[in-house]
Amino acid sequence: MTGKESMESAESMAKAVIKDTINKVLLVALGVLAFGLPLVVDSPTWLHIIVLIYYYAYLTTSWNMVGGFAGVLPLGHAVFIGIGAYASTILSLQYGVSPWLGMLVGGILAVVVGVLIGLPTFKMRGAYFALATIAFAEGFRVMVENIDYLGPLKVNGPRGLQIPPLNTGLANFMFTGKAPYYYIILLMLIAVLALTWFISRSKLGYYLNAGGEEPEAAMALGVNVSRAKLVAMAMSSFLTALAGTFYAQFSLFIHPRSIISLDTSFEIAFIALIGGRGSIAGPVLGALLLRPVSDFSRIYFGDTLPGMHLIIYGVVLILVMIYQPRGLQEPFARLYDRFVNSVADMFKKRVIHENS
Repeated sequence: MTGKESMESAESMAKAVIKDTINKVLLVALGVLAFGLPLVVDSPTWLHIIVLIYYYAYLTTSWNMVGGFAGVLPLGHAVFIGIGAYASTILSLQYGVSPWLGMLVGGILAVVVGVLIGLPTFKMRGAYFALATIAFAEGFRVMVENIDYLGPLKVNGPRGLQIPPLNTGLANFMFTGKAPYYYIILLMLIAVLALTWFISRSKLGYYLNAGGEEPEAAMALGVNVSRAKLVAMAMSSFLTALAGTFYAQFSLFIHPRSIISLDTSFEIAFIALIGGRGSIAGPVLGALLLRPVSDFSRIYFGDTLPGMHLIIYGVVLILVMIYQPRGLQEPFARLYDRFVNSVADMFKKRVIHENS
C-alpha cells in the first residue's frame, strides 16, 4: 500500500468513526428531548396529541412486522386492538384483575386469533389476503357490537364499556394527568423499535424479506416462508393487543365502532405505506407527519366532513406511491445522510488541519 492509499484509508476510517459518533450524539439528544418534553409542554391538549402520535407510531411499527417485513397487506389489525382493550377492561371491571395483567392476557388471546387468521390467509396472495383480513375484522366488530354477554363476560354491545376513574396510580394503570401515559407509550415505542431493529438483523428478518419478495425462490432454498410469516403475525398481534389495553386505560371508554373500526386498520396501513413499510424509521416518520393532520382535520372538519383525514391520507398515499414508492423515509434518509456526511467532513478537515 502506497503512502497516498494509506492516508486515504486512514481518512476514511476517521470519517466513519466521526459519523458513528455523530449518530450516537444525535440519538442521545433525541432521547433527552423525548423524555424531557413533558417538562416543557404542560398543555394537556398538546400532550394528548403527542401521546396519540406515539400510540400510532407504536401500532404501525407492530403492524410493520407482518405488513412490512413479510410483504403482505393486513387490513384488519383493529381486531387485535379490540381484543387487548376488551380483555383487560372486562377482567378489570368484572374480576378486579390489574390492567397490567389483563394486558398480557389480551396479548395471548390476540396471538391465538392472529395465528388462526394467518393459517388460512397466508396461502392467499395480493388483494385476496387484504380482503380476507378486512372481512374478519368487520365480522368481529359486528359480533361485538351485537352481543351484550359472551358467556359470563359483559361486552355491553354497542354501548361500550366505561372505566370509572376511581383508583388512580401505577398499579391500576390510571392517572389524573397525561404525563404518565406519555412516558408509558414512549417506553412501549422504544421497546417495539428495538425489537424491530433486532428482528431486521436476525435470521427471521432475512426469512421474512426473502419470503415477501420472492416466496417461491425462498421456499426452493429451504426457507419455511409460512412459518416465518406466522411467527411475525403472532408477534405483531401480541404487540398490537398491548396497545389496545393502553388506549382503553388512556381514554377510559371503549366501544366497537371506535376501537375495532376499519378506519383504524386503514389508518395504520396508510401511515406505514406513506412513511415507508419494511423500514424501522418509516412508521414513526409516517405517524409524526400524518397523525397531526388527522387530529386537526377532526377538530376543524369533524362535524361537517367526518372521515376527511382518510381522504387526505388517500391523496397523500397516491402522491407518495407515484413519486416515492418506497415511502417518505427514503428521501428523509438521504437528507439525513447528507447532513451527517457534511458534518463529518467538517470535523475531519479540522482534525487534519490541527494535526498538520
